[in-house]
Amino acid sequence: MLPEYPNFKTLELSDLGKIISHFKNHKATVCELAVANLFIWQEFDHPRLTIINDNLCILITPLNEPPFFLEPIGKNKLIETVAICLKDSGRLARLSEEFLFHLPIENYHVVCSRDQSDYVYERRALAELKGKKYDGKRNHINSFERRHQDYIFGPLKPEQKESCLNLFENWFAMRKESRHFPRLAYTSQKAAVEKAFEYFNALKLIGEAIIINGQFEGFILGSPLNEETITVHFLYALPNHRGIFQVLLWHACNNTFRGYKSINLEQDLGIPGLRKAKLSYQPQHIEKKFELKNK
Repeated sequence: MLPEYPNFKTLELSDLGKIISHFKNHKATVCELAVANLFIWQEFDHPRLTIINDNLCILITPLNEPPFFLEPIGKNKLIETVAICLKDSGRLARLSEEFLFHLPIENYHVVCSRDQSDYVYERRALAELKGKKYDGKRNHINSFERRHQDYIFGPLKPEQKESCLNLFENWFAMRKESRHFPRLAYTSQKAAVEKAFEYFNALKLIGEAIIINGQFEGFILGSPLNEETITVHFLYALPNHRGIFQVLLWHACNNTFRGYKSINLEQDLGIPGLRKAKLSYQPQHIEKKFELKNK
C-alpha cells in the first residue's frame, strides 16, 4: 500500500502496479505524467509518493528548482487535496490545462510555464511528411539515404544499453561547451538513460536503433503517455550524419510508433535551438503547462 499523507515513500519498481492502477482513469497529457518518466528521471526529480483523499500525489524535489507537486491523480475532494499540497510545498507545477478546469482558478495565482510546455504532433503527419511545410525534412531524409544506402533499422533492445550509453557520451562531448548543457545536464541525462534500460521491459519502453556501416549511430526511445499518445524520451545520434535525426523520427513514426495517433516530443526547456527544431515539425498543438500557488 502507498502511504497516507503526511507520510511519503520513495519510488520503487514494486510501486509500478499501484501507480498504473491510479492512472487507469486519468488520461495523462503532459510528459511528466508518463509513468516511465517518473522512473527514469528519479535521480534528478526524486519523486515521493503519498495518498491524499484517495488521490495519488507525487512530490517532486528536483536538483535545479524548489519542490512541487504534480497534479493529483484522481478527482476526489480535489480542492481540499490541492490545499494540502500547497500547504506542504507551496506550489503545484507542470499542470495540464484540463486539470485547471476542475479548480476555481480565480482563487489561485496561476502562470503558464512556456519553457516546460510539450510539443504534440499527429503521428501520421510525421510519417508521411506531405506538403511544402515539410520540404526541409524530406530533403534531409533524401540526402541521408543517398549517402547511406547501407543503413539498417532495428527495434531497440535492453542488451543495447552499452551501445546507447557510448553514443550518449559521444553526443554529449560534442555539446559540452554549450551553456545549455552544463555538468548537471550530463549526469542527469546519463542516469536517465541507465534507468531506462534498467526498467526497459517493466515500463514497456519501445524504440529503434540505426546501424550505419555496422556501427551503432543513433536511437529513439519512447513509452505510452496514454492510449493514443506515445511520448519520446530520448532521440540521440551523432550529427556528423546529416539527416540522421530526421530519419530516426520518420522511421519510428512509420514503424515502431505506428499504433499511436499522436507523438509527444516533450518540452524545449527554453533552449532556442531545441525550440526552433520542435516548431519546425509543425506541432498539432503545444500542450501548455501551468504553475499554481496561493494568492
